[in-house]
Amino acid sequence: MSNTTHEMRLVDTNGYTVPGAVRYAVPADQVAATEAELKALAPADADSQKALHLENAANLHDSVSADNQRAAAGQIRAADYQVRITPPLA
Repeated sequence: MSNTTHEMRLVDTNGYTVPGAVRYAVPADQVAATEAELKALAPADADSQKALHLENAANLHDSVSADNQRAAAGQIRAADYQVRITPPLA
């Protein structure tokens, strides 16, 4: 039996770690449960990211920049968030 533990982190669609979504020293037998726990954080973070882009768009006077912010908001999907596991599972 291996004593390997894993660092797990939820990353958003841009590859950034979601604040508060890192777990250290996760035993191999808890990886699946921890992955589910982290993925459950994705919808709230995605909603927050979308709201930020839309708020930025509302405050911009340049229509092209505002359109870009709205487009960026439309591309954020919680389902696209990933859990990164280090070291990777064998």
